[in-house]
Amino acid sequence: MTLEEFTAQLNGSTFWKEFTFSQNQFSPRPGEEVELADNFVWLGETAFVIQMKERERPSDDPEIEKRWFKSKVLRKAISQIKDSIGFLRDHDSISITNGRGQRYEVRGADIRYLEKIVLYAAGPSLPADCKSVRYHVSETAGFIHVFDRSDYSLVVKTLAVPYEIRKYLEYRQKALLTLAENETLVVEGDVLAGYMSDETLPSPSSHEALDRLFDDADQTDLSPIMNRLADHIQTPAASGDHSRIMLEFAKLPRSGWRAAKERLDLAISQARNDQFERPYRFQFPPTDCSFMFSPFFPGKPTTGPEGEQARRTGLQNLTAVAKYLSRAARGVGVLVSKDGDFLHLDWCLIEEAWEHDPELEAHLATNNLFGAVREKKIDGYYFVNG
Repeated sequence: MTLEEFTAQLNGSTFWKEFTFSQNQFSPRPGEEVELADNFVWLGETAFVIQMKERERPSDDPEIEKRWFKSKVLRKAISQIKDSIGFLRDHDSISITNGRGQRYEVRGADIRYLEKIVLYAAGPSLPADCKSVRYHVSETAGFIHVFDRSDYSLVVKTLAVPYEIRKYLEYRQKALLTLAENETLVVEGDVLAGYMSDETLPSPSSHEALDRLFDDADQTDLSPIMNRLADHIQTPAASGDHSRIMLEFAKLPRSGWRAAKERLDLAISQARNDQFERPYRFQFPPTDCSFMFSPFFPGKPTTGPEGEQARRTGLQNLTAVAKYLSRAARGVGVLVSKDGDFLHLDWCLIEEAWEHDPELEAHLATNNLFGAVREKKIDGYYFVNG
């Protein structure tokens, strides 16, 4: 598998195909075609520009490999990163196609967080001083992350959540610059463990914590559900573009994924067992979005025109109430209903400014399905005590 194929597959799985662009040719003017980047990840106000270099026929001579590294990785790829930044700056919008074949107009002016990454795959004879290069600071492009293939894979697979990967790159930048001033050498695992352990600054022994990392993907991983959202999960027509729903989950930290997975699992369990309790909800204040998960009311039809309308109405109403109670600008809702041995998962997104509603307030005063909420800190990663 080539480096480009590897990166497209890894990013498509982690950042989801809706937000991953590996075919990035566009025409800035008639008769001209250029490439935005080798790989581009776009998550609303966050974007990752990735340029890749792969040593196709490595030699056994470390000096030859060093010259390749300096020429292709530290010069050519850096220059291409600068070109990518220029394209985003100089064009009002750039039309590119995501991993599902959907075309989007990317506006550089809307991107608040732009992470720049050079990714390379070298031969075994590459000298250690080249392997130790983890970043480049450009006068025009700023801080540029430099990863070899295995380190990038370690980071993306371990963190697994789009929000966490962006925050890690912010941490990595500050940590590497400070460590360079202190002349402290670390490996990628040190920086990764330092971030996950909330260390102010990683040390050369920080990577040892990774051996104690507790694998709880079954309690947090939403990717299998998100990757099937477009293909296998029914979305009411009023919900709009399914990628807008996915984007709200992409904005959540891993602790938010843990909260969502817990509530979704409870709603699924109740639906399977023909039970109904209060709907579950939580809010993530930094994104001003509420999340609601509920089983459908047992005994009501779920199929045919009547059942589909009942599901749609129930989902919209429950999502709207959860959003109102959270005083949020956006609300995501999931309704789980039973159809024989199968389950329907209906999703919706409501986006509108919060306004006081006296009529709804009066209704909630006498008939509120939702319980009270409380502020709670949820950890993203757990380590087994050594």
